[in-house]
Amino acid sequence: MKILLGCLMCLVLGAAQCFAISGGPFGGKGLVPVVGSYAGTMNDVVVGSNNMGIFTLSIPQTGLATGSVFIFTGERTFSGPISGLANPNTDVLVATLQGIPVVTSGSTTIETLNLHADGTVNAKIKQSKNSTSISSVRIRGSAHVTTTNQNSGCTVGCNCETDCKRTTDYTVHGFKQSNSGG
Repeated sequence: MKILLGCLMCLVLGAAQCFAISGGPFGGKGLVPVVGSYAGTMNDVVVGSNNMGIFTLSIPQTGLATGSVFIFTGERTFSGPISGLANPNTDVLVATLQGIPVVTSGSTTIETLNLHADGTVNAKIKQSKNSTSISSVRIRGSAHVTTTNQNSGCTVGCNCETDCKRTTDYTVHGFKQSNSGG
């Protein structure tokens, strides 16, 4: 009787493993905890263009992600806010950014509002397969930024809304700095 029960148990356990869910009961998809502080770069897809950007972004448990962005072009530097939303169910980050050049001459700061940079960021937050540290959580995606530069190429009589806008596409690379989304 014990031998018969042992053979039946081997059959049941072997069959149970055939129907087991790969990766556990949640289908094997490991979502990354998106809450935290991030930093990253935006690199122009055109090599040698002298355009790049850097950003910081804090993603809280509730509310919008906020941070700062600096965009460097061949003509000027733009600084301003970046605001976005990180979906914890899909690990997708969508953000908008704005920047204006701030020029300092001696002790005088001049904000130039007629020149600005506006853009969007679409990225995915991923966990690196090589490590489990905080900095192995990466942001990968793209950004699309339009800069308005009224002083470059605009002459009297031209339409500066269309003639002086430059659109730049960037690749976005970032990493998680901490788990606090303060």
